[in-house]
Amino acid sequence: MEAVDGVRPEIARIFAAKEQRRQALARLPFPAKVRAVMQLQEMAATIMRARGKMVRPWAISGSSVENRSAPTNTSR
Repeated sequence: MEAVDGVRPEIARIFAAKEQRRQALARLPFPAKVRAVMQLQEMAATIMRARGKMVRPWAISGSSVENRSAPTNTSR
């Protein structure tokens, strides 16, 4: 990461860590990325339900995420 003039060292360290985290997430295999999205959906669903909204996060079993390279149509 390129140094930015006038940025305090702790801010520069935070930016560098953020970039490293972004690169690490980009290197994850697709199934791990899907699991991460599902976890985020569950976290958001808890908040949305507390606000009275009806939400339904993805419901995919762990083995089906790992064994498939493309999502299947599960619409009802």
